[in-house]
Amino acid sequence: MANETMTVNRLPALTWNWLKMNAARLEANAPAVGAAPSFVQTAQLARSSAAQDWAMETGMGTDVDRFLANSPAEYLTLGENEVMDAPAVITYTYQPGTPAGDRLYLEAKAGSTMQVAVILRNEIAGEGLAALQIKIKAEAGAVVNLSMVQVLDNGFTCLSDIGTTCADGASFELTKLELGSGKLYAGAAADLIGKGSNFTARIGYLGQGEQRLDMNYVARHRGKKTTCEMDSTGVLAGKAFKLFRGSIDLLPGGSGAKGQEQENVLLLGDGVVNQTIPLILCGEEDVEGNHGATIGRLDEKMLFYLASRGIPEEAARSLLARARIEAVVDLLPEALAEEAHKFMEAHTDEL
Repeated sequence: MANETMTVNRLPALTWNWLKMNAARLEANAPAVGAAPSFVQTAQLARSSAAQDWAMETGMGTDVDRFLANSPAEYLTLGENEVMDAPAVITYTYQPGTPAGDRLYLEAKAGSTMQVAVILRNEIAGEGLAALQIKIKAEAGAVVNLSMVQVLDNGFTCLSDIGTTCADGASFELTKLELGSGKLYAGAAADLIGKGSNFTARIGYLGQGEQRLDMNYVARHRGKKTTCEMDSTGVLAGKAFKLFRGSIDLLPGGSGAKGQEQENVLLLGDGVVNQTIPLILCGEEDVEGNHGATIGRLDEKMLFYLASRGIPEEAARSLLARARIEAVVDLLPEALAEEAHKFMEAHTDEL
């Protein structure tokens, strides 16, 4: 296994180097095996060949392409105008010790509606590397709904990378919940090439103990009248560190584009480190971009109210913090929501 140094989660436009927010650097052993994923899928979603060009920008960047170049890959396709009425559930179960990496390629043909739900987990405790890259092609008028939950133990380092291209009228809808792993590097990039294409992201995260979360989400508006909406909700406790980059790139030629990005962070305690970079890049005149961040602590009046109803302060803190995460859990398919609830029951006592 070769040790590799990677630069990931690079901002589309760099800020001051002394802020140390432009990108993340990490060292990891190249994956030697895959996670042997298990599938629960409908007959509509068929395995296909790799005989096409899958080059596209991802949230984490090209170093991850190289890092996972020899990892096992699955190619899944949904035919034209087919509509899935239930998600295909894919579970990646990682083991401690040997680094494991996987690639997943999803192709939604014109007019189709694809639903895929992904779980990243482990059964045996220990230290390990879990890496997954997902690339998605949404043809004209297609809708791809991807839901993900990550519930790895604290001993794992997780790399979770997504890239997509959207043709005319296509839509990529992402719901993603990050609950575990001691070190998380995650990113998603949507290339809105076609007229009227759309990217919607609902992201939730929980950082506690000494967890480190580094995330990068980018919407690139190339086509006319494209839209994006990125909403993230997180809770940080203990000595957790989090860096979230949310970029709306309004490129030349994308007239009529509209982008919205918002983050809401709840801080529990004085030991947490929170860094947020909402970024809008504008290369076109007839566009609209909005971004913002709300960062705060628990409402003392609410804590007092709950105390007056007989709920101890520690229990009230945990209740209010979990309510933030539950708002994202409610958007997940049943199988993923069960994994999230199981993890939170076992790991949120200290909030």
